[in-house]
Amino acid sequence: MQTFLVRLPMAYIMSIQPNASLTMIGLAAPTSTAVGIVLNVCFFLYLERKEKNPKV
Repeated sequence: MQTFLVRLPMAYIMSIQPNASLTMIGLAAPTSTAVGIVLNVCFFLYLERKEKNPKV
């Protein structure tokens, strides 16, 4: 999900800029990782909340 929704589009957008550089294109990888960390933390918090308040 990270690769298709964040890394590839960001790398493409950075590559078509007028003064594109490998540094700008390379920022897609850490950005994708950061998005993945945020998604994992959100999912973890969701599961913790669900486990504390089970609906019977």
